[in-house]
Amino acid sequence: MQPRLLHPWQQVTIGSGLMLHAPLTVRADPILLEREFAALDAATGNEGRMFMAGDGSWSSITLIQEGLGPDGLRITGRPTPALDLMPSVRILLEGLGCRILSCYVHRQEPGGLLRWHYDSAGLHRPEARLIVPVIAPPAAVTWIGDSPAAYPAGMPWAADFTFPHQVENAPSEQRIALLVDVASDDRARSLVPMALYDRPALRSALAERAVNSFLANRDEGAGLKA
Repeated sequence: MQPRLLHPWQQVTIGSGLMLHAPLTVRADPILLEREFAALDAATGNEGRMFMAGDGSWSSITLIQEGLGPDGLRITGRPTPALDLMPSVRILLEGLGCRILSCYVHRQEPGGLLRWHYDSAGLHRPEARLIVPVIAPPAAVTWIGDSPAAYPAGMPWAADFTFPHQVENAPSEQRIALLVDVASDDRARSLVPMALYDRPALRSALAERAVNSFLANRDEGAGLKA
């Protein structure tokens, strides 16, 4: 198999020594997660879903609704009735001990592709995003910079999403994951290796370079598989 061709914005992190993703120290029961998601999915009509993509290839169900404070910053979220159908998720969230800002169950269709994008979530930033795989096809992968992330169901993980990233699913099975946004405090950082949030100045500088490269080259690289 030929090596995968990396886009220019992916090459920024090569040799940097930065850890871009890592598993959390906690675990969830993958069997319970999948069983509870099936019940939630069956009970939720289209009116209960947020369609993240116009073609419906990405959709989500809200478990913790985000809220905004008077200063416009996000505050601790509010549970929705959907969370009652996933009690193991409630236990997991409580066990994290983090300030939960929002939580969604995201579905990616078989063969779905969430193309390269970037955001401000990282444990060296004010807010971080934790991912909890519920159904994780073996061939599914999230590319973050030059580093592929593929964690099994029930293994929560976190990443530095300030770098451009792309989410690819396998062609034969849906991909389901919890997206949990938390405040980046000492408790949240205690759940991952320090190497995932250390050297913040270098992270910020390289993320800026990667984003600028992405913005300059994304049209040119649209036809590349990366």
